Amino acid sequence: MTAAQPRLARVAAAIADPTRARVLALLLDGRLHTAGELATHAGVTAATMSAHLKLLVDEGLARVRPQGRHRYFGLADGDVAHALEALLRVADGRDAEPAADVRRWQKPAMRGLRHARSCYGHLAGELGVRLHDVLRSRGWVERAGSAERLTVKAREALQAQGLAPLDSATPSAGRALYPCVDWSERREHFAGAEAVALMEALLLRGWLRRHDTSRELVVTPTGQREFVDGLLAG
Repeated sequence: MTAAQPRLARVAAAIADPTRARVLALLLDGRLHTAGELATHAGVTAATMSAHLKLLVDEGLARVRPQGRHRYFGLADGDVAHALEALLRVADGRDAEPAADVRRWQKPAMRGLRHARSCYGHLAGELGVRLHDVLRSRGWVERAGSAERLTVKAREALQAQGLAPLDSATPSAGRALYPCVDWSERREHFAGAEAVALMEALLLRGWLRRHDTSRELVVTPTGQREFVDGLLAG
């Protein structure tokens, strides 16, 4: 009798397909997308994309949220996002020489992603690492069970600047804050419900805006003044 295929092999096969890999990479931005949007992004027909999405959902890599006449797809959870980020680090690290890694991230096509990008809805890249370090250095992070959360003082200070991170006392918030190794910086930025809410607040405030075709986050002139030169520097 033939042994059942290991679960790991099925998941690896689901990720390995080029079309599905492109879909998963796009979903790393943390947003939900329709099957039609994903088909256009991957350059395949709607029927082909439907089959790919069914497999991703069946294997627990993606989730679907029906809303009205549409069905929206996103990554299944943060564990999937972190696994994909880890695979990106492995794929990007084929040349172990540190100098080569620096040169790769200095290429024009990569500079924007390195500076600021969305990692499953939270801020990553150089700005994500700086935000992590600033929050820690000011004592604005405290332990909360197996994870961490913003202190009351931190939430008050951020709200005073027009930012309103999620109240970590909300039961549905899950892990409020926890460290996530940054793909490009090899240092930690914050993931978790409060990190996601904080990035959304930065977008709503107009300090960051999303790039049209990638996970890159663009710093606006106001964001440079108030966020980069203000909050992250003062």
